[in-house]
Amino acid sequence: MPVGVGFALILTGLFALRGRPVDARQGLLWGLGGFAVFALAPSLGLPPKLPGTQAAALGLRQFWWLATALATAGGLVFLVFLKALTWRIAGIALIVLSHLIGAPHPHEAGGSAPTELAAQFVAASLIASAIFWAVLGGSAGWLYGRLGQH
Repeated sequence: MPVGVGFALILTGLFALRGRPVDARQGLLWGLGGFAVFALAPSLGLPPKLPGTQAAALGLRQFWWLATALATAGGLVFLVFLKALTWRIAGIALIVLSHLIGAPHPHEAGGSAPTELAAQFVAASLIASAIFWAVLGGSAGWLYGRLGQH
């Protein structure tokens, strides 16, 4: 719950910085951007892991996740808000950069969970995250727009 509140504050702060009216539809788009930044892009290199699964050192994974989230956020800003072709190319390059570098992985793969269960966990985690971000973005946009009219 506290993480959701934090993400809601980030979204509404970005709405305020943008300085334009926001409604539920625009909030939904912002929410989907949040999903892309905080869940989808990082999961391409570091998919959600079941407990007991071997993983690289925590500090390395956290650093890569943060770098990927920041690069994806910056790339989306370049792609969505800046119209010049050079900015759009830079946006794509930013989004791809951390994936070219590659996420840290353990020297030996393995764990006690069956592969099918791990795949189901990744899918369920991403679906839950997408729903979370869509609801958060849509409701934050609706509420922000409603409160901003008074």
